[in-house]
Amino acid sequence: MYEPPADIPESMQHYLRMWNERDPGAIRTHLDRAVSDDCLWVDPQNDHVGRDALEANVREFREKFPNADLGLASNVDGHHRSHRYDWIIEVDGKTLIRGADVTTLNEAGLIERVD
Repeated sequence: MYEPPADIPESMQHYLRMWNERDPGAIRTHLDRAVSDDCLWVDPQNDHVGRDALEANVREFREKFPNADLGLASNVDGHHRSHRYDWIIEVDGKTLIRGADVTTLNEAGLIERVD
């Protein structure tokens, strides 16, 4: 399974692990260590606020793509509290989708926004 680089913020490591978690019971553990209670998550298909909504999104993704792996497809470029990176989702070694995110961390180091 994909292991995030150690040189990115701990919250982002847990965020990436959360998307790859095969144990449904462990998703929330990563989520609680990754994002703020009121995290805003926005992409072209979904937008929601809060841990519960993000958890539902991750669980739906895992059910739909149980063999998918999400990993970084670039270095993480960070400044102040923002970090940008490219990501890739692969299923059985074949690219399903590529994208890019910008995450913003709050003062406690948790992700408060993902665009």
